[in-house]
Amino acid sequence: MLIVSTSTLFIEALQIAIRDRRSTWQVDTYQIQTPIFDQTLMKKIKEQCLDIVVVEATNQHFTMIIDSLKKLKCPEIDIMLLVDSRMGEVYHHLKDEERWTSVTKNTSLDEFLILLESFRGNISDLPDVSLREVDKKILKELAVGHSFEFIQRTQELSAEEIDQSLYRINTYFKVPNYIESIVKAFEQKIITN
Repeated sequence: MLIVSTSTLFIEALQIAIRDRRSTWQVDTYQIQTPIFDQTLMKKIKEQCLDIVVVEATNQHFTMIIDSLKKLKCPEIDIMLLVDSRMGEVYHHLKDEERWTSVTKNTSLDEFLILLESFRGNISDLPDVSLREVDKKILKELAVGHSFEFIQRTQELSAEEIDQSLYRINTYFKVPNYIESIVKAFEQKIITN
């Protein structure tokens, strides 16, 4: 795994935290000066046989980072974006990317590690959770195309409450993102048209 960020403190702290909880994982870091992936980083990603790249992105730069990563063209690498907020916009950019996902930075370390494990294919390790009514409401709103900001306003929820709900939803369905959760919710008739 490779953690990429413009913040040295962020990547070093995350590396230490992951190694502390998952000592068998190989975790490298790479600091970028700008939100564009340079040739040195691209070469490092391609040559090191990495299975996952975790990229910290800010609201101002996530589109540049996504565009830069798409040029990488390594279908065997999973990419996880750690973003500030505006998850709806990020998901819009990632919805057609099979091996990409995104997580907000205010996710707890334990939730982050569970999401990483599920993203890496270790889905059997996910805890059993049940969907709450708020989760079903959020799923229905997302299924009709409403943004996170709209849901936050109309359902009177905080961004943290929505993030926690998304975590429960994705854990319940054992998938890495809410788009796949919506599909499974329709298949299981948890939500209907």
